[in-house]
Amino acid sequence: MLQKLMEYQEVDKKLKAIEDSLKASEEFKKYAQASKFLRTFNDSKEQYDERAKSLLSAMSELDKSYAALKEEQADFADAGNAEDLSGVSYLKKKSQELSKKFAALENEIQRLTAEINEVVAQYKKLLATAKMMMEQRDEYKVKYEELCKGKDAEKAAINAKLDEIAKDIPKEYMEKYRERRKDNKFPICYEIDIPQKGSVHCSACGTEFSSLQLSNLKQNGFIECENCRKLIFVKK
Repeated sequence: MLQKLMEYQEVDKKLKAIEDSLKASEEFKKYAQASKFLRTFNDSKEQYDERAKSLLSAMSELDKSYAALKEEQADFADAGNAEDLSGVSYLKKKSQELSKKFAALENEIQRLTAEINEVVAQYKKLLATAKMMMEQRDEYKVKYEELCKGKDAEKAAINAKLDEIAKDIPKEYMEKYRERRKDNKFPICYEIDIPQKGSVHCSACGTEFSSLQLSNLKQNGFIECENCRKLIFVKK
């Protein structure tokens, strides 16, 4: 059974080599890049929308504050015409305070305006990039599919061979193999010698097996390493 499973793995390596070559192609990289960007596009767009709403709300509050200051300033417009010296002093002091408030408010409006303009520029850039990525995704999706079609016959022959070998492998082992195959890391199966004395370590990652694992390995001739999840078989 082990010999058949190792044979299956050797043939499966050829299939993985094809898969790896397709994933390493420029067609796949361009398609994957665009797809990844577009998956996050809506979230990015919503963040910009929320930021824009917040900035516009803040600007609205500043406009209200500015209008209130203008009204307050009008009340002291005739400070220079006052005859009472104490009244003149008060009005001039109040006018100076208003001038400082105006200066601070205008600085804040300028800062906020610059931030709004920056968000608008970034938002436009995001939309332009999204348009470009949609075009790239559609273009390279077709190119990648064409590249995959060119490997269909070779993959079909390998899969047919794998199906033939799998007939002689117990279902439980094939299920474990296929589950680990999803990790896309080879090799999946390893052989191991069990010495008469001493500790036993995983052939894949070097982790020492516990007494329970070792007992299961001796009894069943097979375990799945608890650390690296590789399939370990006793060499016969």
